[in-house]
Amino acid sequence: MTQISNISAVMILKDAEKSLRATLESLLGFEEVIILDNGSSDKSLEIAASFNNVKIFHSPFIGFGPLKNLAASYASNDWVFSIDSDEIPNEELLSEIQKFDILDIESLGIVHRVNEYLGKVISGTDWGNEYIIRLFNRSRTSFTNSEVHETVKCDDLKQINLKGELLHESYSSISEMITKMQFYTSLYAKQNLGIKKVGPLMISLKSFFAFFRSYFLKRGFLFGWRGVLVSSYVGIDVFFKYYKLYELDYKRKYRSDKKKVLVDLERLKYPNCGLGQVCINFSNELINFQPSTISYEYLLPSKSRKELIKNDRDISFRCHNVLTKNGITPIDKHIDLYHLTSQITDYGVHYAKKNIYTIHDLNFLEEKSPQKSKAKLDKIQKAVDKADVITVISKFTEKIIRSNLSIPSSKKVRVIYNGVKSPLLKDPVKPKQLGGNDKFFFTIGTVMPKKNFHVLIEMMQYFDDDIKLYIAGMFEKESYVVRIKNLISTNNLQNRIVLLGGVSDEEKSYLYSKCQAFLFPSLLEGFGLPIIESMLSKKPTFSSDKTSLPEIGDRYAYYWESFEAEYMAGIVKDGLRDFELHKEKREREMFEYASKFSWNKNAEAYAKLYLETLDSE
Repeated sequence: MTQISNISAVMILKDAEKSLRATLESLLGFEEVIILDNGSSDKSLEIAASFNNVKIFHSPFIGFGPLKNLAASYASNDWVFSIDSDEIPNEELLSEIQKFDILDIESLGIVHRVNEYLGKVISGTDWGNEYIIRLFNRSRTSFTNSEVHETVKCDDLKQINLKGELLHESYSSISEMITKMQFYTSLYAKQNLGIKKVGPLMISLKSFFAFFRSYFLKRGFLFGWRGVLVSSYVGIDVFFKYYKLYELDYKRKYRSDKKKVLVDLERLKYPNCGLGQVCINFSNELINFQPSTISYEYLLPSKSRKELIKNDRDISFRCHNVLTKNGITPIDKHIDLYHLTSQITDYGVHYAKKNIYTIHDLNFLEEKSPQKSKAKLDKIQKAVDKADVITVISKFTEKIIRSNLSIPSSKKVRVIYNGVKSPLLKDPVKPKQLGGNDKFFFTIGTVMPKKNFHVLIEMMQYFDDDIKLYIAGMFEKESYVVRIKNLISTNNLQNRIVLLGGVSDEEKSYLYSKCQAFLFPSLLEGFGLPIIESMLSKKPTFSSDKTSLPEIGDRYAYYWESFEAEYMAGIVKDGLRDFELHKEKREREMFEYASKFSWNKNAEAYAKLYLETLDSE
């Protein structure tokens, strides 16, 4: 067979000396085989080193999903064929892999895995007829981050069945079955703690049905004693993984001396919106600040959102169900401190001994009718009344809530600024709407009236024709989008001003890195993340002087005090001249200032506040 040079075979490895040589011999047709070892103590590494096409890397065990993704990252090719150390592809499957169209990165290769036990193929039971994704482009997808039972994420990718078979010698003995079952069931229990709920009766029923399904419904009875063994193993595996889960949950609730802090991440329902991104960044950083006397639990809107928490090894989870989502059953039982991370959460405090309530803004007071505003304000007031501590994201927000809510002088209100990540990425992507070497201004935000983007249209008439304006952001208010488009048309600026719509992180990186200046004329902000992103990109930053923006931008931004077009253009021109005249100093100072708004500092401040609140009377 011709060598396979554009696809790398990738495997993770630990103590597989009995099967590894046969597996590696079947992969001699691959120019590159990546092995990521996680602590082999037998002769596995010696065997692997004897093959010229093998590259060996090392890592501690970090979970099967993360480990397989790390292994794939070491490959020279983006296309990877993932294989276990006890699997052997037959010639037909290898031929299919070799012929696979690697130009189509939107496709995945599915293989038929045939499980064998002590020399006999088991085509019945739960082991039979496995079809699994093993061939994929790592730049397009990856394994889930699950510690066990990891799978390749399909998204909307085209799935192609490959001919041939992948022979899997599942176990070499009953002892090996038991050893691996202990390991896998423990991982499963830890991974699903707080996400899945089961009681003793349900565990017994699930175990019995697992055996019944495997032995009778999937024809395990046709395979003699092997069928009985495998089906029994399937039932026992279900029994122990759920009882281990039940035991961990029991110990967490009733046998732990640690204080339990529940962190509400409900906004992960919308991971691409502003508050969704806050939840992602905050939760992933907070893990690094877990005091020894505290146990964190993350409250997720659904199990699938656990994928957004990258390092969850010391975190427990709770997930909403139909009852808790509709407020029928409280979600905060057995909790010492409940942190509600935004004022628009749908859930309240019922059983938690203490709670912290975070308010980002009260922008609805300017956006909604008086009747709707009052209803929202009344809901927030009830949460404020229950809260032990209120946190806000800016001094401006603190001023607004004190003006519109009843807050006793004895109630703590803390300002904890949001973190901001640099928008600059290693591999930026140029948006397709951009020309060759455009000189342009840039702005970003959901296209809605409060962002005030329309004032930039007439301002652009006061700049040379070679300067363009790119407005990025999802279209929320269609009437406002139409207004902007009409202004562009009326002023004959169709060739100079472009509404880009939503952009990817890679496209946003390009726009920040290449723009001449960043413009942000917003009328309503509780914080003002884009101006800090601009400063982290070392770009001249122009902002309105409304709401929180002067506080967040400080002396490192240039401000508009009105929105008259010629005046705005003058501020930009003067600011660009000043920035260019003192460029090195301005870039250094603004970057140092903006770097203070880190998620590390944000998470550390909350961890300290959790301790302080729990320790207070």
